[in-house]
Amino acid sequence: MLTSSLPLIGPESGLVELWSLRQDTLLELPDETTGAPSAGSSPDEAALLSTRWGETRLPITDPVVLLALERLSYGPVSLDNVVAGISAPDGPGSPERDVLASLLRSLENVLVRSLATKDGKTLLSVVPISRYARFRPPATPADAVLRLSRFAVLRTHEDGLCAESPLAGQRVVLHQLRSAWLVSCFARPFTPREAAGRLRMPVDDVRRAISYLEASGMVVRGTPPEAGAKEAGAKEQYAFAEDHDPALLPWSPHDLMLHARSRQGRHDDPVGATDGFTGVLAAEPVVARAHPGPVRVPLPVPELDRVLDRDPPFTVALEARRSVRDHGERPLDLVQVGELLYRSARVRSMRAFRPDDGEPVLTSRPYPSMGGAYALELYLTVSNCAGLPRGTYHYDPAEHALTRVDMEADSLDELLAEARSTAGLTAEPHVLITMTARFRRMTLKYSGLAYSGLLKDVGVLQQTLYLVCTAMGLGPCALAIGDSDLSAHALGLDWRTESAVGEFVLGTLPSEPGVDGPLPAAVEVHGHDWHVRCTEELRRTLAHTVE
Repeated sequence: MLTSSLPLIGPESGLVELWSLRQDTLLELPDETTGAPSAGSSPDEAALLSTRWGETRLPITDPVVLLALERLSYGPVSLDNVVAGISAPDGPGSPERDVLASLLRSLENVLVRSLATKDGKTLLSVVPISRYARFRPPATPADAVLRLSRFAVLRTHEDGLCAESPLAGQRVVLHQLRSAWLVSCFARPFTPREAAGRLRMPVDDVRRAISYLEASGMVVRGTPPEAGAKEAGAKEQYAFAEDHDPALLPWSPHDLMLHARSRQGRHDDPVGATDGFTGVLAAEPVVARAHPGPVRVPLPVPELDRVLDRDPPFTVALEARRSVRDHGERPLDLVQVGELLYRSARVRSMRAFRPDDGEPVLTSRPYPSMGGAYALELYLTVSNCAGLPRGTYHYDPAEHALTRVDMEADSLDELLAEARSTAGLTAEPHVLITMTARFRRMTLKYSGLAYSGLLKDVGVLQQTLYLVCTAMGLGPCALAIGDSDLSAHALGLDWRTESAVGEFVLGTLPSEPGVDGPLPAAVEVHGHDWHVRCTEELRRTLAHTVE
């Protein structure tokens, strides 16, 4: 049986199946004149198929099959127009049919499958986007109950609407308005027969279109309810496997799509440093322009020799690191804030200056950033810091200074209250650090991975802050989530170009170093004694520093 690869549409259908190669797939035939290798030709003279996933030599010698393959490279075509009678399910076999069927099975990851009306209007196309894409349309019954996958999304596409799912190895392009209407019928459990009646389309045409949507994973088939279910609303009682799959239950559609689209493998979008907007949008400066606030506070610069003499060893800071959710009565001071920012986030150097305007392209800072983009900005909302009045300040990493941000008192209180609640603090944090991203620092250069790269930058900066706070004897705590709208409103930002992507709170430890109580009970797994010994060593180091 060749039903997994060759057409299934019968003569009663009003739709025609079309086949083509992906637009980025190139075919080189061994002999441009005859389309076939000569007798005794070497493997290097076989047809060459170049795809986004590599090159494949096709040891095909049959001129009819090579002609069919060449025709597929020109655009959508019915196989009947290439090999007469090939779509007849019960037709007599032939060597060409068998060879072509085998070839098409092997090329499923570059074959575009389309449905069109007999007057030539394409309804939908299924485009493979993964090297492992497989497309085997089932015989969808007219009374099967189906529903849109909860992971499927619709977006605009150059050829119409596009349906995508992180679970699918294909995307479906909906070329006609009625194709979109057909998809919308299955926003709730529905049958092809019901959809045909609603859209006034032949049932067989709807069945075929739905089989394409089902094979691509955009719609999922339900299983009947148990016997005895009420007839009224019975379709709503159908079970859908994705709603009960333990591998999918924990995923939200947005998280799974972000995961699938921010790495290679499950899509065909551009990925990497494509510089896709060069010459279209102005580049973001490597360091943000100075904030226009009226109050500017130069920060103290720590002395390296003193820091080296005072700091605990790296392993002590790493092993003793912990989140502190209870700050002491003693406030932070400006010297501590200045040292923390200097050691964690300052600009150490600039390089790769542009020849046209002398602007630097890259900076070096204490924490790493993907591609040296350094898109993160730090805003400090201060509640309790000696030498720094209550308010919000923007950190200038090049000048190592803070600039006061004009903000309504209510907004400042809301920021601190939200941070207190998220961290589980008993009082306002001494300082809240809001990490925003100037998105264009990433998005102008990178495709596909820009946002995930920003989140990685947030993680490494938070870890850097943790380690420096631990070495300095401060109480750090990274926050799991924040309110992007609240911070954008409070800071006066356009959230589309700069928005909060991470938060971090810090304060003094709840008591003098060395007397902050025993370590919580824990079950040792691997090297717990390292943590215990390094924590005690840190306490001794900090106590000696205070003395």
